[in-house]
Amino acid sequence: MNQKIYIITLCLSFGYGVSVQDYLGCFKSPTTDFDSPLLVFNYAVTPIKCIAECKSRYFMYAALMKGEQCYCMSKYGGDGPSNGCTNPCSGDGKAFCGSHDSMSVYSTDQKGPSPPRGLEVSENKPTSLRVMWQPPDIPNGIVRSYNIRVVAVETHSTLQLFPTQIEIIGGTSDNTVLTNLQPGTKYNISIVALNAVGESEAIYVIDWTQIGPPDKPEKPKIIEKNDSTIKLRIAKGSSENGPLTAYQIVVADAGIIPPTSHDIAYTNYDKAIKNDIPYYITGEFEAAEFYKYKEFVVGNGLKIGGYYNAPLEQPFDNPQIGVVLVSKLRNEIQYSYSDLLGSEKSDNFMFNRSTGNSGFDSTIVGLCVAIALLGTLLLATVLGYFILRRRHEQIRMTKLPEQQELTLQGPMHEVDNMAYIPEDVPERPNHYQDLKSRVWSIPKNFLNVDSIPLRRGRFGTIHTGTVQDKNGAPTKVLVHCISDGKLRASEKKNMLRELDVCIKVGSMNHLAGLVGNCETPDTLYVVLELPPQNLKSRLLGARSGDLFPTEYILPIGSSIAAGLSYLEAHKVLHSHLCARSIGLTDDFVPKIMGFGIGRHSLEDMKLARWTAPERFGHKKHNPAVVWSYGVVIWEMMSMGGTPYSDLQDECDVEEAVVEKDVRLPQLRDMPDPVYEVLLSCWQNNSEERPMFDELMRLHTLSICPITAITEPYLPELELN
Repeated sequence: MNQKIYIITLCLSFGYGVSVQDYLGCFKSPTTDFDSPLLVFNYAVTPIKCIAECKSRYFMYAALMKGEQCYCMSKYGGDGPSNGCTNPCSGDGKAFCGSHDSMSVYSTDQKGPSPPRGLEVSENKPTSLRVMWQPPDIPNGIVRSYNIRVVAVETHSTLQLFPTQIEIIGGTSDNTVLTNLQPGTKYNISIVALNAVGESEAIYVIDWTQIGPPDKPEKPKIIEKNDSTIKLRIAKGSSENGPLTAYQIVVADAGIIPPTSHDIAYTNYDKAIKNDIPYYITGEFEAAEFYKYKEFVVGNGLKIGGYYNAPLEQPFDNPQIGVVLVSKLRNEIQYSYSDLLGSEKSDNFMFNRSTGNSGFDSTIVGLCVAIALLGTLLLATVLGYFILRRRHEQIRMTKLPEQQELTLQGPMHEVDNMAYIPEDVPERPNHYQDLKSRVWSIPKNFLNVDSIPLRRGRFGTIHTGTVQDKNGAPTKVLVHCISDGKLRASEKKNMLRELDVCIKVGSMNHLAGLVGNCETPDTLYVVLELPPQNLKSRLLGARSGDLFPTEYILPIGSSIAAGLSYLEAHKVLHSHLCARSIGLTDDFVPKIMGFGIGRHSLEDMKLARWTAPERFGHKKHNPAVVWSYGVVIWEMMSMGGTPYSDLQDECDVEEAVVEKDVRLPQLRDMPDPVYEVLLSCWQNNSEERPMFDELMRLHTLSICPITAITEPYLPELELN
């Protein structure tokens, strides 16, 4: 009988627009607050209307009781199934709506949480925005992370600003700092919350970064000069960091170096004379009127933009003159100052030449001729020396006795392109040729690159993507998109050097190495391994309910030591080692990321908390990797805790580590032998720290289950 009622209920529901898949069954009404149902209707209602209402409120389940009551909830079935759903719905007599002690439960098809709340920008800076939010009201499980997308909607930059997306791990996170933004730009910032099965709808906020200073203007040029005026030609200015609002012409006393800070404005002529200030603004005009004033007469006695353009009399009868670009937006203002005309000897030459000092001109011409003659004579002398040396060598060789045996005493070095290349001098490497010969050249149709970049790196943009292996199976990868034809020579040299590190290292089980390259006429795609997650994210996920088996911690540490030992053997020292730079496969195999060109794909991190004492203040020294390795093990034992979380600033960390000899504490569940290993990694004398070959035996120690997480995770202390 009960089975017949169940089948009839399903059929009626299906007939009235609710699918069989929506109906989850009949369950006892909760006697505790386990299910936390929310009553939304207490009148004649149908299943369709109840489901729609609960979904609009972001609940995963709808339930009907007593023929007319509609409840919404995120959990159900805490008191077990029931056979009592026999009351017809008062709003639809053909469907059943539970009973006085049972509820008919339906899925709303809502997977993710409700949207986060209260998204706002709490701090604006030229290249960053701090955003804050509140967690979803209805998490529908455990909120594990937040995805934030940043899109430029209005900018003064001529560069194309790509959208960026970042992931904030941990459902308790409620703020972050968005970095590497463009000054003076309006951004649309959206955020979604994610649980284990889906994501929420997005909420948005729009705000501006603060403006930055305009581009430095060119020094003006003199067209004409007389006793009280100077006619200038002004170059057109530009600003990538905000609107270009106005131009100012400034005059300074000879020999004075006036301030050039981007937030300092000069005064007018009257105040400069009254207060004995050796510089002033002699005219200002709007950027839109540049065409009127690109030839500007200093000292003509007129008022220009509210400033008196005073005749050039004492104490400004031998002035220095400069151009100031002004950028204003809302209540912000920034200045950018050119070099001063008249502040160098070459400028004085221009001043004198414009007044017709022909004697000075003759002296300069004479000096130029003399320099040219002396240079020619020196060049002829050098050429003569090499010709005579070559002739002497030939004569000496012809005078050797015919029977004398020619022997080589040691390696023969190259002289005048006529001898041999010594065996101990390596041939100059061709990095592109190495790239083609030693790694996989990926066909373009095998590589798919996501259009939205993760971040902008030093040499180009960083994207995720997929590459097909030779069997056609797709693998997720990290792709550096490098427009190498647009790189400066120095940048291309640095790029090739860092790419060479990845080529030299090759492949190893515990490294996220180079997969291959794909070359098009415009772009070089450098493809690196991308583990499915990083160690930091996996540790923080454990705080939200994901399983991170304690027994994996020390084996992971041993494997990281093996990877670092391999890098060290190839003369590569990792400079950004922390839990964020360790990838992790689904079966908990670590993959070290962030070496060679791969370091530009890492998040913008503050690394003081992983830095050895000898490295503070000496950033160019070799990184102390063993010290950082010890901090990574501590991160794992604290399940992603922030090192030195009680110290807010990097200078506080430096003072504690260097001057007070403070070390990270022994955690409650950390065995003494493990902490002793960490303390050995944190010895002040780097010679006393263990080698990675020794640290590879870390897995031989034992570890207890972690029963409490005592160290907080504070992302603002770890990320720029």
